[in-house]
Amino acid sequence: MNLLKILSIFFIILILFLFPFGIISYSGNKIYYIIFTIISTYSLLVSFGKNSISFDTFFALLLWLGFWFKFTVQISFLNNLFPEGAGIFDFKPESFDGVLKISIISIFAFLLARIFRSKFIFNYENFEIDKYKNQNSFKFYSQYRNIIFFSYIIIIFLIGIINYKYVFFQKGTIPKTILPFGLNNFINWLLMFGLTSLSSILIFFEFFYKKKNSNKILKYGILETFISSISILSRAMIFNATSLIYGFYKLVDFSEIKVIKKKFINYFLILIVLFIISLFVVSKMRQSNDFPIGHETHKYLPQIETETESKLITSINSTINSTTREINQILFLIAGRWVGVEGVMAVYSNKEVGYEFFINSFYDKFDYSNSYYENKVKKSKHIYLNDPKIYTVYVPGIVAFLFYTKSIVFLFIGIFLLTLICSVIEYLSFRLSFNNIIFSSVIGNVLAYRLAHFGYMPQNSYKLLFSILFTIGLVYLILIILNKSKIK
Repeated sequence: MNLLKILSIFFIILILFLFPFGIISYSGNKIYYIIFTIISTYSLLVSFGKNSISFDTFFALLLWLGFWFKFTVQISFLNNLFPEGAGIFDFKPESFDGVLKISIISIFAFLLARIFRSKFIFNYENFEIDKYKNQNSFKFYSQYRNIIFFSYIIIIFLIGIINYKYVFFQKGTIPKTILPFGLNNFINWLLMFGLTSLSSILIFFEFFYKKKNSNKILKYGILETFISSISILSRAMIFNATSLIYGFYKLVDFSEIKVIKKKFINYFLILIVLFIISLFVVSKMRQSNDFPIGHETHKYLPQIETETESKLITSINSTINSTTREINQILFLIAGRWVGVEGVMAVYSNKEVGYEFFINSFYDKFDYSNSYYENKVKKSKHIYLNDPKIYTVYVPGIVAFLFYTKSIVFLFIGIFLLTLICSVIEYLSFRLSFNNIIFSSVIGNVLAYRLAHFGYMPQNSYKLLFSILFTIGLVYLILIILNKSKIK
């Protein structure tokens, strides 16, 4: 049994455990919840299949987390908390039914696009790994492997440390240092997925150097995501790191060598440990910078409120309370921070939205005091201070954003076409990187993550698209130069 099947079994067990709680707690028509569960589960499980590309896998996972998982956990265990806000949603049974209908149609559109892509565009079934082992780029790597490796390590630490010290780019803050010629954007690109893309190229080369399950560059690639996430105060390192492991797993699986499960389990254990550490570290750093919290964090673990004159006990209680706050924050991120269903609830309940509303959203401008989504859709009254220069961004997600139009047809066509566009971009990244399936996994993950978290200043989407195409073009140019060079 391969690892993806084991992962599928894990999700099946989790779904079977949560489903009874969800069906009992759901106040609307139970049929809608059952259909919602079936199509969400099917979408998730088939995304691990042979015909899936990386965008499919990551987008299906984010849809499942942001819709079925989040919705079920909130209605079953947290008394409809929906901590990031559902706008003026009335929580009536018929309103819940409406939200689930929209969710079902969106997932169905994604599934149809996936089938269309597999049949008429591309998949990875015909990947011939041995065709590329004699390329000059691999010879170049073999010849200068040690120099490349040490340069790579230095770059990872240097960029992370310098950005943390001078703050060229950090999430939720205004840059403290403005570089000339727009170089802040270059640092942003490096830390968001530029360095991870570099890791994917070196992991690919390392595999051909030593055709084994063990790959030391992959371990340092995971470390890069850890360092970069802390540098930019991000709690999302797990996605880039997972895309590296997932791409490498596919590479090994397509090769003639046997996949050693223990090796990949170790990679994931390294990832999980570093991810948990990053959550604690980033959370502490955000607190020290007085980051605002515009939502209610559920108290999964209670605080100790015992009054005593003992300084020792008071100190111990303070330490315990501090730790439980951090654990509560992490549990909140796992259970409630996913983007999806809350955005649909907020849009569904707003009677003012329509095509004009959708068009006006593209004129959204940066403001400390909330985004277009917060002010116009959720009608949030929370105001962030201009000093210190920090802010919190909430996004509707692509499903809710497309439903600004209040048109099911527009939503369906939008999800279908965007899925195909992202699939084509992943295909380009695969072909132009000389069939580097690890690099295309990174690009597929970036596309899926941005689409799932879409909606904040949408007019700036061209920047992400440009940075992705720039990355693909840069990788292609470097490989072309290396492959045309004369290397003994």
